[in-house]
Amino acid sequence: MITIKSSTTEEVFTSKANVIAVVLVGGTANSSVALNDSASGSGTDKIKLKALANTSESIVFPKDVPVVFDTAIYSTIAGSGAEVYLYLE
Repeated sequence: MITIKSSTTEEVFTSKANVIAVVLVGGTANSSVALNDSASGSGTDKIKLKALANTSESIVFPKDVPVVFDTAIYSTIAGSGAEVYLYLE
C-alpha cells in the first residue's frame, strides 16, 4: 500500500493508480477535495469529499473494487489548513 499526503492543489501521483481510501482532514475552515484523473486537473473528477472545520471525513472502497485513475491523480484542495491522505493499492 502507498500512502500520499497533500495539502495543496497539485498532481499527487504521476501514473495509473487504484485508490482504496481517502481521508480529508479539515483545517480551520470548511474544506473540500476533488481527485481528478489527469496530470493537470483537466480530466474527470472521480472522488469528492467535504469536511467541516476541525473535522475529518473519509471513504473506504472495497479492496476488490478500487477507484481506478488511468492517467494520474490531481488533487484540488480547498480550505485553510486542510490535508488529504490517499491510500493506493
